[in-house]
Formats: sequence, structure tokens, C-alpha cells
Amino acid sequence: MLDAIFNPKSVAVIGASNIEGKVGYSIMKNLKAFVEYSPDNKVYPVNPKYSKVLGFKCYRSILDIPEESIDLAVIAVPAEYVPTVLEECGEKSVKGAVVISAGFSEVGNYHLEDEIRTIGRRYNIRIIGPNCLGIINMYNRLNASFSKEYFKEGNITFISQSGALITAVLDIAPLLNLGFSKIVSLGNKVDVQESDILEYLIQDNTTKVVVLYIESIKDKKFIDSARKLAKVKPIITLKGGRSEEGVKAISSHTGSLAGDMQIYSAVFKKGKVLTVETFEELVDLMHLFSTQPLMEGSGLGIVTNAGGFGVMAADSCRKYDLTLPDFEPSTVEKLRKYLPPTSSISNPLDLIGDADTDRYRHALETLIEDKNINGILVILTPQEMTKPLEVAEVVVDIKEEIERRKLSKVIVASFVGGVSIKGSKSYLRKNGVPAYISPENGVEVLSRSYKYSIMKVQEDDCRYLEDIRSQLMEVKEENLDTIKELLSNPNEYNSKRFLKLHGIEVPKGYLVKTLEEAEYYGSILGDVVMKICSRYIPHKSDIGCVVVKPEDVGETFHRIMERGENYLKERGIKGEIDGVLIEEYIEGMELIVGGKRDKVFGPVIMVGLGGVFVEVMKDVSFAIHPITREYALDTLRELKSYKVLEGIRGRPKRDIDFVVDTMMRLGLIMELYPEIREIDINPLFVKEEGKGGYVGDALIIIEDEGYIGTEMGSRKYNR
Repeated sequence: MLDAIFNPKSVAVIGASNIEGKVGYSIMKNLKAFVEYSPDNKVYPVNPKYSKVLGFKCYRSILDIPEESIDLAVIAVPAEYVPTVLEECGEKSVKGAVVISAGFSEVGNYHLEDEIRTIGRRYNIRIIGPNCLGIINMYNRLNASFSKEYFKEGNITFISQSGALITAVLDIAPLLNLGFSKIVSLGNKVDVQESDILEYLIQDNTTKVVVLYIESIKDKKFIDSARKLAKVKPIITLKGGRSEEGVKAISSHTGSLAGDMQIYSAVFKKGKVLTVETFEELVDLMHLFSTQPLMEGSGLGIVTNAGGFGVMAADSCRKYDLTLPDFEPSTVEKLRKYLPPTSSISNPLDLIGDADTDRYRHALETLIEDKNINGILVILTPQEMTKPLEVAEVVVDIKEEIERRKLSKVIVASFVGGVSIKGSKSYLRKNGVPAYISPENGVEVLSRSYKYSIMKVQEDDCRYLEDIRSQLMEVKEENLDTIKELLSNPNEYNSKRFLKLHGIEVPKGYLVKTLEEAEYYGSILGDVVMKICSRYIPHKSDIGCVVVKPEDVGETFHRIMERGENYLKERGIKGEIDGVLIEEYIEGMELIVGGKRDKVFGPVIMVGLGGVFVEVMKDVSFAIHPITREYALDTLRELKSYKVLEGIRGRPKRDIDFVVDTMMRLGLIMELYPEIREIDINPLFVKEEGKGGYVGDALIIIEDEGYIGTEMGSRKYNR
């Protein structure tokens, strides 16, 4: 059905206008090229005010158009009239609609948006918008938008929730000689979502690169659609609204740390989507992927006439996970013939400050033959002997040679300077060689190309995940009554029993209600930790209700119970204290592992540095369930503290498999128990490799728990 939107034969413009400056005028003006492109293409203006619009016969209603059905309707009328117009489109068997009109949910008119969604579904009309710029297909000259005209065929499809970003990209495009396949402004996304277009683009032969600007995603299908497309075409995404400001803290560590951007980062990671943080990065990657082959290995060759900038590029290679391989012996031998004795034949290759055009040419012709080199970064600074424009011409010649011979090599440039290199950089960009302001930029974009070459071929092995799912489903079936009882009162003791039942180890412990019980179990366990146990007291440490290795178990029992009772009394909380949890003292590296239920993407699992510093350090990473072993490991490797798990400076390697298994189990637990809103394990004690670990503290939050009021809802847990 989306083909009727992107490749229509008939287009009705409802709200067409003869008045310059009106949206309906701009759309009609833009659609002239569509009619001129093919005699089979038809455009029908619709507006009861006119008999003709820009030379086209105008109709009072879409129902008056003589054609039996219309492929695409472009609607640009005031918001309150859109439902009526869309009803008429349904009667006319319109297949697709682009609703340009604003005045819907963006200004609080949700009922109007619901109404047009309902009408669209009733008549099976696919709708883009409302509140959008429109759409463009370069290959049939369809400009169903009020953007300015720009028709350069290329391989980029740009999908954006912001019309302003589209107009900015189209204004930059001529400077970089960028060509597009399609431009899509999604607006409020009442119907067609990013996922619909991503799936459509899988079979679109004119699209090689997909670029997204996203402010929000409304459907979980995005992940699967992106993964399918990313196997064949790179997806580059800039997410708007990255800051944590305005994100409301909720009641667990996992919830409070799972801000909007953290969730989206996990979504993009699972969807194999390349992400950028700035508009500049977006344009840089757009240019690279649309003009160059993939960098299929990590080996970068650097050619420079400035040793300092070569060093800076080499430093960036370490940061961005690229390597500087030694040149092959045959490469070194060829280079010696053309380079002066003072030139060091190594990688980076310093051509010396007096490098002329021929020296660059010989070096680049030699490097494209070297099997160790997957990508080339050409650095130039203005020198007396170096002619920037001539060197730029050489670089373009080499790029064309790579294309002619179908070599798997990437070439980019960093001509560093100002006035004297301005023309050469423009020449490079217009001829398909990305040129960057600094060597570091060049290394970074090449690293993204290499990263995508790995991402696109990675496959998930789901067998172990399915084995655990079978185990946990069996646990649930065999223990329904016990589980129901545990989740009806998810204090720490019951939460830990629930987790142990599902294969996550907990310390040996007992819930004691009397002094005698406390002293008895304390004598059995040895070194212990004692904690108040009540679902109504989340902040146990804050009020002195957690005691590690108490000297007098009996006295500590009394003190903890007294403090817990005072806490409830002072706050007017009508809740019970279930007793004191006394359990064996456990040591190990402290992590946090938790789960949160996102309203769009479902269970999200967090892992990070644990203990009391989690809120300060925020060394955490997120993954979207379902989580395979390799996906869990990739998520762990994103942590700054991951190297500590591997063992550094004489410290033992930790049981990483235990952490991975815990992450997978938590995701499945949240899948199997939809009533669980959040799970928080902090700390998760991780022992040495092969020795597993234990849940140090656990919190389970159930949906719609009545006791979660201002006290718990307004503060983070700090146990």
C-alpha cells in the first residue's frame, strides 16, 4: 500500500491554492515536475474556490474527479475539516494520504487525531502525518511537499519527524553533491510509522542508505524492522531530546536511571542502528555511506604531509577501535622509490612538508594495492610545495580507480586549513570523497563504517535463551500458588525467594520475628547482615535498618524493629513490618542488574556498576528483551567498569557468565510475569570466574501497588 504513496499515478491536492505563499500553492507548484516527468501522471487540485489552479482544472470535491479511484491525496486544509475530507477520500477509494495540515496532538487536539486514524483504518487508507512537510520521491519527480524543489537522484532515503531538518539537509545537499531516493516527513505519525517505511525500503533498489531523525517511536515493531533492513542497508539515526531534564525519577534504581535516551540507545543497539549525537555527524555519515563502500576490516592507512596531524589520527584509531597495520613488504619497496630518504616508511605515512602532487599520487596508488589496508585517510595541510586542488584531483582519481576495479577500499580526506583549502574540499565533496575538518572526524566516520560491516552480519543464537525460557515456564506452571503468594507481598525476603525459584542464587537467610529466632539463626550463620523486612520501607539504609556484621544480634534485632516502627508511625504509613531478614554475609564485586517495563518496547534490562555509587557513577547499560548470550555480553562490554570484571592489576576475573545468565533470566521473568513493573537487584555480588554469585538486595515492584504513594513515588531507592 505504501507504493501508492511513493509511486502514484494520480494525485489529488485538497486545499490547492493560486495564492503564492500558501501551502496549497507550494504543493501544486512542486507537483508540476511530476506531471512533466510522465504523461501518465495526473494531478488534480481540489478547492471549491477555483476553477483552475496553476493551469490545472480544479474540482470542488475529490468526489467530483472523473477517475474511478485516486492513488494519493495530499491534504492541506484546516485541521477541523480533515476528517470530512478524509471520509470523502475513503468514498473515492484513495489508497494513501499525506496530511500536511497542523493543529492536532501537537496543540492538544488528540480527538481529531483519533478521528482521522479511525477513518483511515475504516477505509484502509495509509496516512502519513498529520502536521508534516510531505514526501518526495526523486526517481519519479514526485514532490508532494511544501519544501523547495531539489531533484538530484541518489541513494539516500531521509525520514524525519522534523520538517526543519529536511529543509536544512536539502539546502546542504548541493554543497556535498548528495543525491536522494526519498524524503519522508512523518509528522505526528497517526498511522504510518518508521517501521512501515523501513520494511518498504528493504526491496527499494534506489535506496542504499537510510537516515532517520527521531523524537519518539510509537511501536515496538521498529526493532525487528530495523534489524531486517540493517542486514542489507545501513541505518543512521539522530535522536532528538537526548537530555535527562524533565525525566521524572521513579521508584527503583533501574527506573530512575532508565531515562528516555538510555532506552532508545538500547533500542538502536538491538535494531543494529548506527547512532550519532549531532547534526554534523549525521551529515558526515550520510556522505560517507552514500559515496563509499564499506570498510570491511579495521586496517587504516594514513597518508599525510604533516607529522603532527598523522599522530593525532593515530591516537584517534585507538579511541575508535581501528588499527594501523604494517604495510606489506612489497608496499614498502614501492614507496622507497618515490619518497625522499628523510621520509619514514611506516603507518602513518609521512610524505614530509614539501610533498608535491606526484608524491601523494604514488603513495595512494601503492596503498590501494596493500591487502592490510581497508581504508585510507588522506591528510593535507597547506604548504608551499603542496597544491591542495591538485592533490584533491588525485584523491578523486584514486577513488574512481577503486570503483572501476571494484576494490573493497574506503578513501576519505582531511584537508586541514581555511582559505587555501576551501576550493579543494569542495571539489572532493562534490566528487564523492568525504572531506572533514579534522583527522579525528575522518577516523571516527571510518570506524562507523567498520562497525556496521560487523553489525550487519552478526546473528543471534537463541538456543540458550529458549532453554532458559522452557525452564522458567515449567517453574511457573509447577509453583503458581507459591509465586502468587510471594508476589502478593514482595518484601525483600519474598523477592529473593521468588528469584531463587527462577534460578538466581541468593544468600542463605531467614525471616525472624522474635529475639530468640534472631539469636538462634545468627549463631548458625556466623557473620551476618540484618535488615528490616517490609514492603513499606524501601530506604532501609537511610534509617539505619541495615546492619552488617553486628556484634550483638539480639540488640541489633530490637534496634532495627524499633527504627522501622518509628519510620512507619512518623509518616503515617499503615503497613506491617514482616520481621528482620538475617542472612549470611556475602562479598564480591558489586553490580546492579534490574528490569523495567517500557510502555512501547516491553522489558528493558539494566546492568552496571552497583552498590551505593550507582546513582552517582551511572556506569550502566541497557538491553531490550529478548536477550541472547552475545547481546548480553555486548551490553556488558559497554560499561566503563567492564575491564574490572575481566580482572586487572592482579584482581581476579569475575564470573561474567553468571551476570549474563542473570540478565537473561530477568528479561524472561518480566516476560512471563506482566504484573511485575520493575525488578532491582543491587547489589548483585559477583564471585570469581566459575563461582557464580548472589543477590545482595532485591526489590520487586508490582503494577498498581496501592502502597506506592508520595513517599516512594517521589524518591529513589537508596538501600
